[in-house]
Amino acid sequence: MTRPQALVVSGGGRHGDPWHPFPDTSAALAAALQERGLDAAVEDDADAALAALDTAALPDLLVLNLGWYGTERFTAAAADAWVAALRAGLPTLVAHSSLTAFPDWPLWRDVVGGGWVYDTTYHPDYAEGVALARAGHPLVAGLDRLAIRDERYTRLHVDPASAVFLEHEEEGERHALAWTRTWGASRLVADALGHDAASYGASGRRTLLDRELAWLLAPATS
Repeated sequence: MTRPQALVVSGGGRHGDPWHPFPDTSAALAAALQERGLDAAVEDDADAALAALDTAALPDLLVLNLGWYGTERFTAAAADAWVAALRAGLPTLVAHSSLTAFPDWPLWRDVVGGGWVYDTTYHPDYAEGVALARAGHPLVAGLDRLAIRDERYTRLHVDPASAVFLEHEEEGERHALAWTRTWGASRLVADALGHDAASYGASGRRTLLDRELAWLLAPATS
């Protein structure tokens, strides 16, 4: 039986940034996907990888693990192919610094369902910490407190239509770390964890990634 195929679009060139080790985190993501039964290809030219979605069979899962350090959006060909794939039902995981990308691009914010707001969002220093499962979301049913080792994005913007399933506590308040949403015919998970390769070794991160992949790859129900 053919194994499910995953495409990891990794930060590189104009879709990278100076703060994140994208080759390391994309390799960690690919290894985690392979452990969970998917064949994972990593591509570090986001525009070429996304534009190719229009000319080849769609993967079973798309992972966006990129950054942003400039003014450029995806090329028109990449954006058009990506949108068409989402409308066709391509499950997508949006990881960590991808939530900092394209703050002034309405399409990106509409698809992802939230993100970094400059002069508002911040994060405490990278450290051991705790993520809190939000009761009532099926993705984290039965979970409570999860050990993480990461940056914890704080005061992210989250669209009201996004369903938050993970939070953390900072300054006496709970702040969203991850959510699900549907765009077109596609399920999406936006997850702010994953700063470096070591973060993917934390027990809570492993548990969450298992749950996220199960949710994204679950058969569609009518």
